This record gives sequence, C-alpha cells and structure tokens, in this order.
Amino acid sequence: MLIRWIITFAVGLIMFFVIGWLTGNNEYGVTSKKDDERSQLIKHKAIVSSWLLLIMFFIINFVFNFFNLNDERLAMVEFNYPELFYLLIAIVSYFIYYWIYSRKMSSYEK
Repeated sequence: MLIRWIITFAVGLIMFFVIGWLTGNNEYGVTSKKDDERSQLIKHKAIVSSWLLLIMFFIINFVFNFFNLNDERLAMVEFNYPELFYLLIAIVSYFIYYWIYSRKMSSYEK
C-alpha cells in the first residue's frame, strides 16, 4: 500500500516537471526558465498535433474493431501494455512535430 502511494507521488511529480519542460511555461514545474513566445508557440502546436495524431489512432482502432476488420496475422501477438504503445506514439510524434514546426518557424524569419 505504501509503495503504491510512493509510486503515485513520484509519477505525479515527474509529470509535473515534464509538462513544464514540454510547454516551456512557468505554470508547470519550478523551473525559472521562461521560453520566448516563438518557442512556446512551437511547443503548443507540437502538443496539439501529437494529440490529434493519437486521437486519429484511437478512431482508426475503434473503426477497425467496430467493423471487425482486425488483421488475423496479428492475433497471435500479445501486447500486454497497449497504453505504453500509445504513450510512445504521443512522445515520438511530439518530437517529430516539434522539429517540423521549428523548421517552419525558422524559415519565416529569413
């Protein structure tokens, strides 16, 4: 029981700092660093785009399950932690979109 509370507190604390780092905002985390408006805009656009991509994955998964269009070749593969898969999609897509938007925003300055 005590371990569960410690893990919950530690994960919550880590998420608090990660959100502050990903958004570049002083509202989350206790970092004294404040990103400029351009950097915050890039981070916010990357977060929104990664969540939209994740929602698209959820919708596609739902439609495939609803119409029973699942791939039979993957039926033998067991994946114990599907949440981890979606978390990895969100994190990787965030960094890809961050790279894309930072390149787009830097081309506007030239």
